[in-house]
Amino acid sequence: MPVAYTIQPTYAIDDATLLETDLTICTLLVLIGSGTFSYAVLAPNTRKFLALKSYSYQPKTLAVADLEMIEQIFDADKLLFTAFKEVLLAFDSPDSTLVPEPLFAGQLKKDYLHTAHLERMQEAVLTDSLPDLGMVNVYATDKDILGFLRKEFSSDRVVHAHSALLKSYKQDRDIMFSDGVVFIEVQQQQFALTIYAAGKLLLQQQLPYRSGLDIVYYIVNSLRQLELTELQAKIKLGGALTKDSQVYQELNRFLPRLDWVNKPEGFLYIGKMNEVPAHHFHNLYALALCV
Repeated sequence: MPVAYTIQPTYAIDDATLLETDLTICTLLVLIGSGTFSYAVLAPNTRKFLALKSYSYQPKTLAVADLEMIEQIFDADKLLFTAFKEVLLAFDSPDSTLVPEPLFAGQLKKDYLHTAHLERMQEAVLTDSLPDLGMVNVYATDKDILGFLRKEFSSDRVVHAHSALLKSYKQDRDIMFSDGVVFIEVQQQQFALTIYAAGKLLLQQQLPYRSGLDIVYYIVNSLRQLELTELQAKIKLGGALTKDSQVYQELNRFLPRLDWVNKPEGFLYIGKMNEVPAHHFHNLYALALCV
């Protein structure tokens, strides 16, 4: 007997602007992560975010279970069936690797990926070109989930969440800091770690964690391998963190230069979004830079 789930959004932010706007001229930005499904509505003509909604559920080891949860979200959220002008699908999957553009050959994309990550059942291997960095992001996501979302949205626009993060970090002047800047995007049970020094991208990877001490370890170890130090590097946090959270408190014990990331520049946000800390939903807002 199939299990019935009651799906409710963890966050839902909008105002009267949404009802007053013709959504068929708008862009829907969809972000799928481990146990999360989020989206934002963007009006391209005004570059204004009109709404966002985020769902959370217990991550499963079987992709079929994740697909069942996403199907339940579609059953519960009728806004997803709006005929948006454009839909961008983004996957926050752990299996990704950056390849220098001069060395990239499309027919070898699986080889690049599987040098760093194990091959998974039912995977679809995709690429994002990042000409500003001279890189190609090669990544994998579940083939069935990708197929379902492409069919429901009639969209072939797909990116990896890390590609959007790199575009947003480029706006941050701190990447020029010679002692290094570490960007941390914290999600459920995993986080994206990105390190720059003097404007150069040195590292980007996604890692699991159980506590803030795990994140501290990865930051310190990565910085020292790059001949940088956690005492001098700036650490900028994104994700649903607060100063009262256990993760933040543990980071603050060992990392003296903590700060928050800001929402991407060049966009407008409705009042309710500006009431939420700027680092929340940073990875979702960053998708607008890929449109």
